[in-house]
Amino acid sequence: MTPEQENQLFQAIGEIQGSQTAILDDLRSIKADIHHSIEKSEARQKQITDSLKIDIEKSEQRQAETLKTHAERLTKVEEKLTNQRVKVAAMGGSAGLAVSLIAYAVKSGMFN
Repeated sequence: MTPEQENQLFQAIGEIQGSQTAILDDLRSIKADIHHSIEKSEARQKQITDSLKIDIEKSEQRQAETLKTHAERLTKVEEKLTNQRVKVAAMGGSAGLAVSLIAYAVKSGMFN
């Protein structure tokens, strides 16, 4: 190999190395951009997820409060119904007693 060919070979190798270095630098830059985009996307997803978790917790709390309110209302209605049943039973018992007394009085001849 002549010195000129050798010189051209080294120049070609230098140009190839320069091209490879430029390509690697571009790849590093692209990789950094991709990682930045991924981190940005993950941060946004975390923000959305956290917001949804808060919304779900608030919704669950509202549901629990609503269930508690309905349970309290149901308890009040059941108490009122029980009181009404007691009143009706008491009236029925009183009416039955009155009828029995009247029947006894009629039978005994108290109204004659």
